[in-house]
Amino acid sequence: MTVRHVLIGRTRRGLLVRGVALAAALALVLAYAAWPRSTALSRATELLPTATERVLWTDWAGIREAGDCRAWPACEGDLSDEDLDSSSVLITSADALQQHFRWGPQSIGWELLGQATSGQVLVIGGLSDDRIDAIARAYQEAGFTPPKDHRTDGGVWEGGADLLSTLDIQEPLFSDVAFLPDRGVLLSSDSPAYLADAVKTARDGDGLDFALVRRLGAPLAAVGLAGDRACAELSFATADSDAQAQATQLVADAGGVTPLAGYAVGLGARRAWTAAFAFENGDLAQHDLLPRRRLAVADDPGQMVSYPDLFTVDDAERDGSEVELSGRARPSAYALSQVTQGPVLLASC
Repeated sequence: MTVRHVLIGRTRRGLLVRGVALAAALALVLAYAAWPRSTALSRATELLPTATERVLWTDWAGIREAGDCRAWPACEGDLSDEDLDSSSVLITSADALQQHFRWGPQSIGWELLGQATSGQVLVIGGLSDDRIDAIARAYQEAGFTPPKDHRTDGGVWEGGADLLSTLDIQEPLFSDVAFLPDRGVLLSSDSPAYLADAVKTARDGDGLDFALVRRLGAPLAAVGLAGDRACAELSFATADSDAQAQATQLVADAGGVTPLAGYAVGLGARRAWTAAFAFENGDLAQHDLLPRRRLAVADDPGQMVSYPDLFTVDDAERDGSEVELSGRARPSAYALSQVTQGPVLLASC
């Protein structure tokens, strides 16, 4: 009996084989559906040094497509109202960057800043080979010193603070630059040594593993804190004693929380809002699911705001060692910056 006869026949053996085949196919479909997908943000974070603790993301192509920024600088006020500028370091230098370097918010794909205790690097993505060549020429015309080797393939171009000042650029992050055309990116930093190490990491593809940001989907703007950086950076230790006491009581009333192993918040198109929390294991995530949901509709004594005035929480779910809250940001409510700066109740540890 041929395989074809077994598969299409009505014999008991044929029915069994078809049942097994169907079950296997269904298992593959379910596994594919459940497998964590990479996103533009998660792929970008993999270019950052492994010691990176804080990431700030702005999807400029997405913002332009969503209609939030069609003409610069006319859209600058709209970006502020929508809180889409809080994760960007380009805003104050946008005009000068476009004029002198031929790139800026109106012409790049995305921007990602990675910060570590040892340094910081800015990655600008969505650049074609031709764009990178043109941008490199602009840097040289602006006065940057090109490297002897690997001019547009990882070599560090040095500029410095004095040169930037003559270009009306005050942000030190633009002092030195390198290009990686195979990745479609340029990298910029205020330290040529840190930049050289960051370029090697980005080229080798063995950078930061911050899978939590996949929970954010395709945000237009996002802030992520890796490891225990959230517990350190958003702690109530900087708040006054009354705010600390109120926060302690609110956390207790919510059911208590456990320390975070990662925290990320993103704003997407049509004011989609997502907060993601990572924990050491699934049991801790399961424990924190309801308390985090409760805290997300509480008053925040550190920010002196009521979270329901900032965003809605329409869904809360746990997936392995991660918890995700999702909803919508209120108009002009600063639902990203209010929960990623200062003492934040939502990120209590």
